[in-house]
Amino acid sequence: MHNALSAQNTKLSVEISMLSAGSHPYRVQERVGQSLLLRACASSTSKREQQLAVAQACVLVFDLGSTTPFLSKRFQDLRLVITDRVVNGAPVWAAVGDLWFMYECVKGHMLISNAGNCAQGKFMALMYNRMQTAGGVSPTYLPSGEWLSMDSSTLPMTCVSAERVWPDLPWVDAPAMRITVVLGLDGDPTMAAALQQLAVHG
Repeated sequence: MHNALSAQNTKLSVEISMLSAGSHPYRVQERVGQSLLLRACASSTSKREQQLAVAQACVLVFDLGSTTPFLSKRFQDLRLVITDRVVNGAPVWAAVGDLWFMYECVKGHMLISNAGNCAQGKFMALMYNRMQTAGGVSPTYLPSGEWLSMDSSTLPMTCVSAERVWPDLPWVDAPAMRITVVLGLDGDPTMAAALQQLAVHG
């Protein structure tokens, strides 16, 4: 078990290095999006699965942050890119230039945590969204007013003055969170085919 987790952590770290280096940084993400759509368009998938794949393929690369001075510098302007990893039935997004990952945990929340927690799909986060899903969600569908952050991902002075969500736990509401899409598969032939298939479903 330990060796398997170690191998997964190593793979995630290698993915981050590749993402930070490449000459065409988003070609890999485009392929991941195309694969998502192709799998979803297989005859055995439901309309909901196809809709979800289309929504996720529209958000291959995005920036996450608060529109107010609230999050610590490392978390204020995270750029996350989709990977070919799946955790708890949902794609994993990796932060460019850092070892943070957005994934769906065992409780159905999308959260941001480290490689070890991501590999195991644990509900151990530095930030997470209170919305619960099953099998994933597009990041743009996460309610902006439902993000929570821990003291380690929040500016120290802000964290001190912020009201705790629960008295005994270090979670505070992260206000005015926004997700800005940088790259999606809009206009890609695979996306056009997926949308055509969805239109047939009605």
